[in-house]
Amino acid sequence: MTRTLTLILTILLFASVAAWAADNAAVVGTWDVVGTDDSGQAANWTLIVKDDGGKLGGTLSGDPGEFQIVDAKLDGSAFTFKVVVNENTYATELTINGNKFDGKFKGPDMSGTLKGTKHT
Repeated sequence: MTRTLTLILTILLFASVAAWAADNAAVVGTWDVVGTDDSGQAANWTLIVKDDGGKLGGTLSGDPGEFQIVDAKLDGSAFTFKVVVNENTYATELTINGNKFDGKFKGPDMSGTLKGTKHT
């Protein structure tokens, strides 16, 4: 009885880890991003999202430099993360739809929209 229960729990654990990894795969990769602030200024960025043992992370890079993404979370099609630029934290909320996303960012100095396309 104990062996059977242990086997069932082990199978469930591996199945849930595999499902979580598959979910993260939707966002993991390299994305071309266009950010447009509320004044209409557009900037091109590259977002690289990595899965490090179930923990999402990566970088956002563009003309101003490269910044680490922190507190990255994927919940269904909603992907959120934060970026710290010059001691200011910007919160980002994206909706993933296949190999594209739409979303917004907000911070103390500016806010705006983001659109992205994943490299295939």
